[in-house]
Amino acid sequence: MNSAMRRCGHQALGIRRALYTTNQTITKTFQPTDEQKVRGLIFNHALTKVNQLGWTKEAIEQASTDLNYPPTTVLAYNGMPLIKHFMFDALNKTSIDQLHEFDTPIDRIRCLCRVRLRQTQPYIRHWHDAFLQMMEPKYELAAASWFFTLATRMWEMSGDQSLQIDWDRKRAVLADVYVATELYMCEDTSADFGDTWKYLDEAIEHMEDNARGMNRTPDLRLCDVGNEPASGGHSSE
Repeated sequence: MNSAMRRCGHQALGIRRALYTTNQTITKTFQPTDEQKVRGLIFNHALTKVNQLGWTKEAIEQASTDLNYPPTTVLAYNGMPLIKHFMFDALNKTSIDQLHEFDTPIDRIRCLCRVRLRQTQPYIRHWHDAFLQMMEPKYELAAASWFFTLATRMWEMSGDQSLQIDWDRKRAVLADVYVATELYMCEDTSADFGDTWKYLDEAIEHMEDNARGMNRTPDLRLCDVGNEPASGGHSSE
């Protein structure tokens, strides 16, 4: 694993801690303005520049120029506006019409994770750079909320009916699993990312086994797990 990925892996602990403290998401429905539509066009075109220019303001500026807009139409100091656009666009596309064909919520979760990872796949060789930007202190909480929202969406679509104390924990754990799988995917050189899918299957199986074990323990144990990050302890990967 290269030095950037080691740094990314260590700093991902920040997102994982934040995932345990983020306890709500805000959903807004609105009609985009003309300015927002232009920004959307530019961002969508900028995604085609990522493999050449990375998650950078240069990719955004080049996309603006290609579409005959001034390079500063989208004011960007780095690639974060483009990363944010991708995260929300991918979230909206994370769905499967045939989810009812899966027998259990965990099978649906596994399938949804694959759908979402496939959206990152075209940019995966530059995705660790996106992670490094998201790990910067001023963006860390926002990035954590994006992954937490993704996990929330997946559990809701899976039909899970957990109680509140279990629901919050399961969202945080699923977000953790998803982040770890994306980091693994960044380094995967196997055919069609076969090793990544194996890693995901094992991680979800482990998550399910832990959930079964947690359900056999007193509620106080569940509260301890929920408070674990606040103690400053880090779990080993």
